[in-house]
Amino acid sequence: MGTKTPADFPSHEDWLSYVRQEVSVLEQAYALAVGRTELFRNFYRVRNLPFPNEFDVERARIELLAEPERTSELEQLNLRIFANLTTHLFDKAPASAPSVTAVCLSQNERVSELFDHLRKKNPYFALWSVYKSRVMGSCNDNGWDEYLLAELGADGSEEATFTRSMAELDRLLSFFQVNDRPLPRSAFERIWFLHYLRGGERMVQTRAVLNMLLAEM
Repeated sequence: MGTKTPADFPSHEDWLSYVRQEVSVLEQAYALAVGRTELFRNFYRVRNLPFPNEFDVERARIELLAEPERTSELEQLNLRIFANLTTHLFDKAPASAPSVTAVCLSQNERVSELFDHLRKKNPYFALWSVYKSRVMGSCNDNGWDEYLLAELGADGSEEATFTRSMAELDRLLSFFQVNDRPLPRSAFERIWFLHYLRGGERMVQTRAVLNMLLAEM
């Protein structure tokens, strides 16, 4: 792979094609995980944030492991890096982050605050909310997939896939809200910033969050 990273390519698909062509099948999963690590590192860099030394130390240790442990542990490290990064973003965005009184809210109220943010700031979650409240079950309802196709175009697009996941996120969060159950650690912040991610990393992190919620249930 040399020194190439996802940032060297115009799209995530170009990056995937490069890895498939230049990296052996056995090494591809690890190469993609390394690419995600470098994307995070670049995210820190452009925001003038220091990349935590503990992550570099852990990365060096992981590189010495054999497969499949190497890839598995790097993926876990990537989740820790992302959680750390979202905490930084959360702390640096007082105008758009939840109020400081959030710690005093009940679990039900905390999820309500998250719902309110997603409907206002996450355009993909908002699209699902509009469909659910105004279109679903009406005489003009041709189905969620048809609605997405009309709104976003290509059915298999990255935006459509992410928007479908927002419908699943809505159902999972509703369970926590109705049962007044606490969200898993760091889930609130990660969900708050999901739509700011781009490329393949967005769905990687979205699936991780959905699986986290399911496991907690």
